[in-house]
Amino acid sequence: MEIRRLLVVLLTVALFIGGCILEEKQFSGSDSSAPITDNNNDNLADILMETGNLSWSELKIELESSDSDSKTCYSSSHESSGDCTFDEDDDPYWTEGETITIRENGKGLCNAGDNGGCKMTFLIKTISSNGEENLLQEIDVTVE
Repeated sequence: MEIRRLLVVLLTVALFIGGCILEEKQFSGSDSSAPITDNNNDNLADILMETGNLSWSELKIELESSDSDSKTCYSSSHESSGDCTFDEDDDPYWTEGETITIRENGKGLCNAGDNGGCKMTFLIKTISSNGEENLLQEIDVTVE
């Protein structure tokens, strides 16, 4: 039994040294400071990377609201007809302390007349080169 414990400890240490255990990523979200209008390109929410780093190429953000089907938000640097976008900067990673803003992209996802705002859930995911998705965190925001 002692040999098994030793092997488990050695394997765990080897995984940490080899970088095979993923660093934990934490996010927080808030309503964007700009008020919602009846236009179709409003800022919806600000998402902060509290801890960790994430390659832009692996990032997938989905928006869920009670009023409609799930929508995928795309980087504004990619031409897309998606319903929502976010900006990525010139470096290849979304880094700790960096905030992105989720925006409408030609469709009114939340309007000024929505009493109490719009309750939205942002799903922060990674997507591998073979299309496998991993949910990192769900963030609930009331957009007003």
